[in-house]
Amino acid sequence: MSPLNSSSRASCKIYVSDEGYGPLVRQSAIISSIRRFSNQIDFTLQTERFAESVPRLIDNIEVSSVYNNISWAKQADGAPAIEEIRAIFADYPERANAYVERECSSVKADFILSDFVYEAFPVAARLGIPAFGVAHFTWDWFFCKLFPPVINDRVLEWFFACAEQAEVLYFPPFTPGEIMSHYAHKARRVPLIVREMRSVNNVQPNDRFKVLIMDSGSGLLAPHIYRALSRVHLLPDFQFYISSRFQCEADNVTNIDPNELFSDYIPHMDLVICRAGFNTISECIAYRTPFLLIGEAVNPEMSENMLNLKKAQLGSLVALESFANELHEFLPRFVDHEYRHILHMMNEHAVEHNGADIIAQDILNRVGEV
Repeated sequence: MSPLNSSSRASCKIYVSDEGYGPLVRQSAIISSIRRFSNQIDFTLQTERFAESVPRLIDNIEVSSVYNNISWAKQADGAPAIEEIRAIFADYPERANAYVERECSSVKADFILSDFVYEAFPVAARLGIPAFGVAHFTWDWFFCKLFPPVINDRVLEWFFACAEQAEVLYFPPFTPGEIMSHYAHKARRVPLIVREMRSVNNVQPNDRFKVLIMDSGSGLLAPHIYRALSRVHLLPDFQFYISSRFQCEADNVTNIDPNELFSDYIPHMDLVICRAGFNTISECIAYRTPFLLIGEAVNPEMSENMLNLKKAQLGSLVALESFANELHEFLPRFVDHEYRHILHMMNEHAVEHNGADIIAQDILNRVGEV
């Protein structure tokens, strides 16, 4: 009898890669949905870089602070550091095999969920339990988009062989077409995956145009945000919401505690200025808040996101240097012209965002919940 059809509790092990905050947020949304449908499951989430952030997002969860074997290196401007990435993956198959062996000796779970930690899938296969993957891009696609090449055929073949052992791979809208084609026999399209926003008490009731400026988790935009903020006093009709770590004191600036979840502010804003991270984009679309994406050095994921969203007319782009040096000139022109069309498209779109519920229901059906 399936654990979910018996009186005993079931357990789920979740693997989250250490690159980007978005995968952790998406997993939190899925966990929340699973809990609404079943109260018989205990969760353990394994990650390293964001382990301390897990309790802020997810209640009553065990956290395992372990590096999950997937990472890549960036230059100061965010561009991939090619030689460093090559070095990281030089012995990857050997490290991956050792990781699988180690996990198989310690994991006790009824099913596994992962953003796209490849090793999670053979671990599940060895243990005889189902594994489910959730991602809007895959690392095989990402690394194959870099030039010069950074991974060899052995690594690529390992990636593919691992992913083949997943039961289902869930992909939201705007996932690259090449990924959907390659994994067609495993893939299931789902709506956007977003969490329910928590209430905030820091939004000022005034008539100013409200703008949230978000940095990346690794602070890549920080030097450019500092430069942009030096001129916000020239924009008295705008109210800017920023991290208090930038120490900007101006009448039209509201500082946000760095420990808050900045995405909770998205539903209350007129505009979000951010990098082209998929989680932030998803939440802006779900809550119908227009966004302005900041261009950056070559990054396959960001480039794909920017192209797709510009094509869908749900957001626009601003060059990094224009944001840093000319925001006081650029922003009023943007709001008077292009913003109006984007706001209309955002209010009219039919992009669904109940992906977390659909994934949760499908997983529970597959592992035995009725």
